[in-house]
This record gives sequence, C-alpha cells and structure tokens, in this order.
Amino acid sequence: MKKFERLSKIKRMRTWGNWSMVIGILLMYTGYAFFAGYLDFIPFLGTLLKGSHVFMTLLLIIGFLLTMGSTVMFMISGMVSTSAPQVQCPSCQKVTKMLGKEDACMFCGQPLRLEDGQPQQNRT
Repeated sequence: MKKFERLSKIKRMRTWGNWSMVIGILLMYTGYAFFAGYLDFIPFLGTLLKGSHVFMTLLLIIGFLLTMGSTVMFMISGMVSTSAPQVQCPSCQKVTKMLGKEDACMFCGQPLRLEDGQPQQNRT
C-alpha cells in the first residue's frame, strides 16, 4: 500500500505518453466512425458529419500527431532512464532511478533528494 501519492518523473512521462497514445487512437477511430456512418444515431452530429472527408481527415491527422508525439515521449523517457543515477529508497529498500536533484521513488512514491556527495549505484 502506498504511503505517498507522488509519481516519479519517469513514470509521469510514461503516463503522459500512454494517455496521448490512447487519445490519438480513439480520435482516429472516431473520425472514421463518423465518416462511415457508424455514429449516425447521434442527433444532428451523426447526419451532419456522415461522409465528411474534412472532419475525418482532421481527426486522423490530429490522432496521428498525438500518436507520434507519444512515441517521441517514450523514446525520450527511455533515453533519460538509461542515464539516470540509481539510488536506494530508504522506505522500500528498492533501487530506483532519479531525474534531477529531487524525485520520488518509482515503487512507493517516497520523495527523494539527491545530495552532492551521496553515493550512487551504477549498474552496467
């Protein structure tokens, strides 16, 4: 059970990437569903947007850009994660990665602070 409600910076980046991927895919499916007439039971909008090339193209482009943006976010979080120093959490005793001087444990959410002289565990 978590004592703290704080997310680590790497987890936060991955969460944003995951949600933007889901929203992007849903936007693309919604654009196609309106175009194909699957959503014509919706009053006014369904009949107005049925067969609309412009609306479908707009949603497909926005969804594609969100999906590509999330891919870039995952790439950046992966590159940052490989060079992040590893420290041991004082609460759960697990090794976690830190970005910057202050971060939270990836497992329990304990706020951590990296001191200048603090030893770091570097795994190769």
